Amino acid sequence: MSRGRPDAETRNRIVQNLARRDGSRCFYCRSPFSPDMTGVTLDHYVPRALWKTWRQRNLVLACGPCNVAKGAVLPWTVAALLLRNVRQHQLWRDACSPSVHRKCPPP
Repeated sequence: MSRGRPDAETRNRIVQNLARRDGSRCFYCRSPFSPDMTGVTLDHYVPRALWKTWRQRNLVLACGPCNVAKGAVLPWTVAALLLRNVRQHQLWRDACSPSVHRKCPPP
């Protein structure tokens, strides 16, 4: 399932699992889906361009407009967490030391 696009049966199972996990709502705008899940799309929270997987931990249910609006962009919350972790690493502190003459934001 993590290699290529899932078949229709697997996709339906994923949608049902995600609806149980997250509720039958769009992950982004929180609009509810109809009981037959009309209009639901599967969105890769971390874009497939960055993490090529169909694992459910990277999938959320989204309405079409929200999925299109998000596109292949990394959500800012994920980017912020990654940057926070990078800034705490010794390599970041070494690269931003005053002796290197770079202006880096504080960690």
